[in-house]
Amino acid sequence: MTRLLWLCFCLSGAAALALEMLWMRSAGLVLGATAITAATVLACYFTGLGLGSSYARRKSTRPVFRYGCWELGAAAGAFFSLVVFSALAWEPAQVWLSTAPPAGRVAAVLLAILPTTFCLGATLPTLAQALASMDTIGRRASLLYAVNTVGGVIGAAAAGFGLPIWMGVRASYLVAAGASLMAGLSAILIGDRNKPLPATRSVGTDKISVSRARLRLIAAGTGALALGLEVLWTHLFAQVLHNSVYSFTAVILVFLVALAIGAALFAAILRIAEAKTIAAIALVIASAANVGGLWLFVYLTDGLSYFGMRSGLLEYLLRITTLAAVTIGPCAIASGMVLPALWTSWDEPTSVALPLGDLSAASLFGGVVGAVTIGFLAIPIIGVRGTLLVTAVIYLVFADLLAPAQSRFKPFVYAVLLAIVLANPVRAPVVHFFSKDATLQAILEGPSGIVTVTKENGNLQLRQDNFYVLGNSVRATDERRQGLIPILLHPKPRHVSFVGLATGITASAGPALGIEKTTVIELVPEVAAAAASHFANWNSRLLERPDVRLVLDDGRRYLAGSRDRFDVIVSDLFVPWNPGTGNLYAREMYQTAARRLESGGLFCQWLPLYQLTREQFDIIVRTFLSVFPHVSLWRDDFYAELPVVGLVGQFTPKPLDLTEIQERAVQLPDWAKDPLFSTRQGIAMLYVGDISAVPDLFAAAPINTDNRPLIEFLAPRLTRVNLTKKSDWFTGESLGIFYDNLQSRLANISDPLMPAAAEVNAARRAGTALYHYTVAVGRHRDADAARYQAEVSRLVPEFVSAGADNPKTNLDTREEQSLVTLRQQQKILLQQLEQMQRRLDKLSGAEKDSGDRAH
Repeated sequence: MTRLLWLCFCLSGAAALALEMLWMRSAGLVLGATAITAATVLACYFTGLGLGSSYARRKSTRPVFRYGCWELGAAAGAFFSLVVFSALAWEPAQVWLSTAPPAGRVAAVLLAILPTTFCLGATLPTLAQALASMDTIGRRASLLYAVNTVGGVIGAAAAGFGLPIWMGVRASYLVAAGASLMAGLSAILIGDRNKPLPATRSVGTDKISVSRARLRLIAAGTGALALGLEVLWTHLFAQVLHNSVYSFTAVILVFLVALAIGAALFAAILRIAEAKTIAAIALVIASAANVGGLWLFVYLTDGLSYFGMRSGLLEYLLRITTLAAVTIGPCAIASGMVLPALWTSWDEPTSVALPLGDLSAASLFGGVVGAVTIGFLAIPIIGVRGTLLVTAVIYLVFADLLAPAQSRFKPFVYAVLLAIVLANPVRAPVVHFFSKDATLQAILEGPSGIVTVTKENGNLQLRQDNFYVLGNSVRATDERRQGLIPILLHPKPRHVSFVGLATGITASAGPALGIEKTTVIELVPEVAAAAASHFANWNSRLLERPDVRLVLDDGRRYLAGSRDRFDVIVSDLFVPWNPGTGNLYAREMYQTAARRLESGGLFCQWLPLYQLTREQFDIIVRTFLSVFPHVSLWRDDFYAELPVVGLVGQFTPKPLDLTEIQERAVQLPDWAKDPLFSTRQGIAMLYVGDISAVPDLFAAAPINTDNRPLIEFLAPRLTRVNLTKKSDWFTGESLGIFYDNLQSRLANISDPLMPAAAEVNAARRAGTALYHYTVAVGRHRDADAARYQAEVSRLVPEFVSAGADNPKTNLDTREEQSLVTLRQQQKILLQQLEQMQRRLDKLSGAEKDSGDRAH
């Protein structure tokens, strides 16, 4: 029957890791999806485990029964944590959290997860008393640790690969609690049929004694390094992956599997070597593998090139796990051998529980210090590469502490130290340049990632983690238009909020239109610093203005806890598959924004269609419609392969006065003028239609909620790019078909926003025709391009003429732009419009001057 106890402990590990991932998600919703929140959960999680492990050092006469009770306590605690996080999501609690000091937020998380983690932390020292003696602690306790870690792999995989989307987050909590419940009940039914194994150790088991203080120091230090390196390598993998919940989970799973292998490997090697020798050698290997893994990582990713999906999610995950296995795997395996070796090195025990509880607690408490120190101190000060070098050296220091004073092992340690210095990981690249002409203007490393500013042919680009492009100076007009459109739709806005700062160009629309108060919410402090120092010329020194307030917080959490009300709230473009950003497309987010609107206010959600499939677009629209009774769709541009559209939600829509909007736009300062707002027709060209009038188009789509985070889990799975570089994005011809269908459905329906004037209807059709034109140009369908050019010129001749007379036109039309090469911006849209009349005379049928094609 004791074999079933091993299975119980595997279930316990599954519950522990599943709950950790669920707590990360829940805490992100109530405290904000910030690096500080993640660190808080991690610190509270390991603190609870450490306290439980320390408490369980005492000898038990009925270890199996007590173990079962701990598991039952963990199950009850899991349910309790769900209740606490649900209560923290209520509006009064959110208001309290918004004003509470950091200690208050930590206390809230600790309240939620401490009962469970305390119980889980006590399980290993307790159960080991029934399954191991001091003579077998090295083999059996390490195997028990490995089995528990394997269970953790199963739990993390379940929570990270789909349990929340399959059955919901709340049900996932119950599944995790059920795993602990099953383990506890099984253990109690098995009972203590055998007496606890004796704690005595045979004489001469280990030749050289190590003081308990030194063992505790090494356990705490290596625990700090192990968890710190998990943080460090997560930063490194973020530089090449698309950073979805799947990619993050895959890396964590490799780390856990490697730890389990290390523990099992120690159990096998212990038959032929002393524990302290194994630990010392493992520490040296971890040091060398850490630095060697970095250079191998750089080599296998071709200098940190994008490690994207090719043919599907499974293929992508296999490639990620392979990359992680060969880069961080050796270091993690070596790290996994150390703690079991330290357990075995403990002398004169009174109980197996004493070394397991004492040293495990030291390791867990060290992990808390390591994760916080590396994430919030080391990385911001000396960067990822410098931190990796320091951790490699510290590994060698601990190896030296374990080695005997006169041992021949010490010269080997010093030789590895010399090799590490010569390898010098500080020389490794952390930025990938898309062309040889690009130069690095700034790099800011922090807990949330690596923020860089690069320059190429005069274009200044802001990026986070290499491939998350936050904005470009060359697209300043487009980015600012994302602020101008929603503000101009409101007749008299006074207080405007922007969720997301990025370059600050979008938010600069507020001061440009004379808004009394503009509030900008940014999640990443390094992004705000880069926007202030490098994009001031494009955002008109936004963050230096007295009428602009910068809030460094999660946008959703700020809105939930704020007492402020806004006339307009603008939610920026967010990568849908990034962990923590999917909840910005959830119904609860839109409900929160709706509660913060003044009477007659509006909420605008911009969508990057080049990062969404049609299915994901429908889910977001359906979710949006479930909150706002009136929703209109607007274009930010006419790009064929990089289109951006906005959903504008209102409760009481009012007819738009296009002349008044034009007059307000004309008064913009020179740096903010937009040629599309120079005429009534240009404004109408951006309007797609009233999609709340045709809800049946989206009725089949499910609603994205906190309990069912569809976008976060579906986006990576539906993002498929095959070897011919074709993708499933909602762009190009598929978007054009949608525009045509929507235009047809709305043809005979009265629009509550737009006047029913003939010129307005013609301009709306011209907007769709202009989009088809850019699609045809990109596909090199010359005859179609000529036909659409003629249609645009016929429908909006005044706008074409205005474009020809406008010397400040800077609205560009770009065709497909590879993430790898980031080709130069294509010809300016209104420059193409200026030439339409001249080119139409030269075009006939399928013949077209190739010199006019977009490159």
